[in-house]
Amino acid sequence: MNLRQQVFHGLSWNFVSRLGSQFFQLAFSIVLARLLTPQEFGIIGMLLVFTGFAQALADGGLSSALIYRQDDNEAQRSTVFWIQVATGTILSLVFYCGAGLIANFYGLGILKPMSRLLAFVFIVQALGLVHNALLMKEFRFKAVAAATLGATAVSGVAAILLALKGYGVWALAWQSLISNCMLTLLLWIMSGWRPKLVFDFVAARQLGGYGLYLLGYGSLNYWLRNGSNLIIGKIIGAHALGIFARSYTLMLLPLNNVSAVFGQVMFPALARVQNNMPRFRQHYLTATRLIALITFPLMAGVAALSEPLILLLLGRKWAEVIPILQILSFVGMFQSIIHPTGSVYTALGKTKPLFYVSVLLLAAFVLIMIPGVRFGLLGVTWAYAVWTVFAGLLNLWMVGRYMESSAGTILANVAPTAVIACLMGALVYALDARPANDWSLAMRLLAGFATGTSSYVLLCIVTRNEGFAEIVALMSERFGLNMFAPWVRLRQFINR
Repeated sequence: MNLRQQVFHGLSWNFVSRLGSQFFQLAFSIVLARLLTPQEFGIIGMLLVFTGFAQALADGGLSSALIYRQDDNEAQRSTVFWIQVATGTILSLVFYCGAGLIANFYGLGILKPMSRLLAFVFIVQALGLVHNALLMKEFRFKAVAAATLGATAVSGVAAILLALKGYGVWALAWQSLISNCMLTLLLWIMSGWRPKLVFDFVAARQLGGYGLYLLGYGSLNYWLRNGSNLIIGKIIGAHALGIFARSYTLMLLPLNNVSAVFGQVMFPALARVQNNMPRFRQHYLTATRLIALITFPLMAGVAALSEPLILLLLGRKWAEVIPILQILSFVGMFQSIIHPTGSVYTALGKTKPLFYVSVLLLAAFVLIMIPGVRFGLLGVTWAYAVWTVFAGLLNLWMVGRYMESSAGTILANVAPTAVIACLMGALVYALDARPANDWSLAMRLLAGFATGTSSYVLLCIVTRNEGFAEIVALMSERFGLNMFAPWVRLRQFINR
């Protein structure tokens, strides 16, 4: 297969993986939300702030270094494996011994034994990082999809069974550990690669030079994405954190299902054309158009239908999620086209500037959050939204320079789709607020979905949206012209 076919094949399986895992996660989270309380979700959220950071450290940027280098060998792969295993082991020991400090920080004794349980996550995760990187580099996303879906399904079922037996917040802790264990096991099975007792100090130094700044960026970026959770949990409380975390998770569903999927495939694809800037730029702009085409209407629809969505899926005890989710939906719309900028930095080897940008953004995050936290949960949410816009514009300006383009060009690339999505969202919101308001929650969602989908497709056709035409072209190329003959004629009309 050529690069275009490999990319589309990778995207197809990555979408299967993401959509499947997110479907399972959503289904499991709905059941668990019915069985557990916002307080219990807030407690595990307090702990996951720290475990997530340690997991980011375990990789050290070395997995990306393996994907970036097109001439990697067996010695380099084994060297990275042993470095990551050593790092994971150290993190597990530090986290186990420091469990009491985390419990004291929040003033919750239950966090001490729970921290010790989740300390084993780091070594387990480290054992599968190279296997995952090699599968991605080789565009074997079908295997990654199978591993991800298997781990999500097994851990979700286990969590529900534990919750039914009255384990409470411990069900969520065991879900995290079981998920990581299953994922690593399946990655070993799917990959087939086995490390050797080899350690190349020259390779470690070369790969570390690339990965060091990426590690710094990943560490800072983690707190930029999760610092609000730390602030809410420490200052406002577990209940507020449970509400915010649930809102943030729902907002991330479209983001994880589309932007992250494209990002995982874009990095190895862009790395292959890193010396051909016109082609590099074309791939990036096409990817952002396709991301916007899918994520923009999803986020606008979530904002418009947040009330029936939350009340039907989670129940009225989660009603506080609704206004937070509405704000975060528009944040997610903007984040969806910012997410791929990381692939530009890493594919071009610009990990040092990426780190310096993250330092600046961390300072801005602190300055914006200080006044926001004074106004409670809504204040933190609006502060996060303001910071997201600033961070996004800065990153677009930076990658625009590297691609010999501009932030304005990148934004203009998705502006038509943004207008269409907002028009669709306004129409759906008007329908739900007025004539459909007295209907059942399920009917409100069905009516909103049908109205949003039909109006969005119609607007794409009428305005001859370029991204829509590209999707039609990809589908017809992948599945054959006969099945998509009407769509091919539609693409021809759009391209006139």
